[in-house]
Amino acid sequence: MYNEILKSVNLGHTQIIYLKSGIIHIKYSDYNYTIEDTKKIFYTTRKNSPWEKAPMYLTGSGFTNQDNESKAFNASPEVMKHCSAIAFLSPNLAQQLMANFFIKIYKPSVPTKFFTKENQALEWLQNFVSKPEHSTYQENSMKHFGI
Repeated sequence: MYNEILKSVNLGHTQIIYLKSGIIHIKYSDYNYTIEDTKKIFYTTRKNSPWEKAPMYLTGSGFTNQDNESKAFNASPEVMKHCSAIAFLSPNLAQQLMANFFIKIYKPSVPTKFFTKENQALEWLQNFVSKPEHSTYQENSMKHFGI
């Protein structure tokens, strides 16, 4: 229910998935992200998003890493103003430690949690999807993507 895909953009090392439920899923791969990679992901996400602000669902492998500039940029006001909440899927201890480190050090300005189960993360994020008053969220999204 929460994970039907409206559109997907593949950057090679990262897949950006726009879900019909109003959530943006960023799927990281085994990669060491630099600030240039991180900014490309952000600007591509913004360019293709039908929503000004949306909850973010972040997943990756146990070997995903970001440099310090990338971590700081991801917690910056420029990025945070487009996020209503952030959920990390952290199925293993290494990812949980990294997500917890990000939350404690960079203190995102939006509700941020990590989960071990996808369905729990997506259900939690639904609380942060804003719905337009005069038309359905899905209709606005589909119009943006030309569907």
